[in-house]
Amino acid sequence: MKPDEVEEWVQALQLPEKVRADNQIIEEIRTALCMLLGRLAYPNRLSDMAMKFGWSVERISRISTTIQSIIHERWKHLLEWDHQRLTPARLLQYAQTIDRKGAPIGTVWGFVDGTIRAIARPTRRQRTCYNGWKTKHCLKYHAIVTPDGLISHLFGPVDGRRNDAFLWRESNLPRILQQHVHAPDSTPLQVYGDPAYSISNVLLTAYQGAQITQDQRLWNRTMSRLWIVVKWAFKEMVNLFGFLDYVTNQKHLL
Repeated sequence: MKPDEVEEWVQALQLPEKVRADNQIIEEIRTALCMLLGRLAYPNRLSDMAMKFGWSVERISRISTTIQSIIHERWKHLLEWDHQRLTPARLLQYAQTIDRKGAPIGTVWGFVDGTIRAIARPTRRQRTCYNGWKTKHCLKYHAIVTPDGLISHLFGPVDGRRNDAFLWRESNLPRILQQHVHAPDSTPLQVYGDPAYSISNVLLTAYQGAQITQDQRLWNRTMSRLWIVVKWAFKEMVNLFGFLDYVTNQKHLL
């Protein structure tokens, strides 16, 4: 990343000029941001970072954790619902884009799905984090992704043993969608998810069972081809921030 790009990030994220960690270490914001990005961009250890940058392990750990917390506190509301961007007009535009891509219905504006991130085996509460389907210890998240590839809602983490329907309920997403998701003329709009979710006036899913009709199979096939965008978004996050896929250092309860 170039210096001018770092400056753009500082301005866009509205970060302070100085960062003070919990042990009173103070760092200039651009250096602190580079610490965090260096930590997340590649699956390395703090000791590797210390060798690269010439800082102590403690300094890197505390400063990167502090700047991460600052960014999260400043912008976490966007993970739930961005009222300025997700207006009725924008939601209708998304629905029209999906419709032009071949969707059999013109009121779907986004796609929802859950994802798991593997973690190191915890020393305590191992069963709560164990996912029997994937046979690994993990944490779960779910997200809504729009046709432009942006994650418009993100909830988590929860214990890996939980299913997608649990995340849907716990995220308060049904209430948010009921309140905010409609076209400018008040036409209800929906998100689309896999059969793990239940159908409602804000959520559509695939047809299930062995006796579905040809039209229902066509619906499933067409919507599945469009729904894959949510999987691409999850993969993009791991590609950008390789540390998230470094299972050995994903330590729960730390």
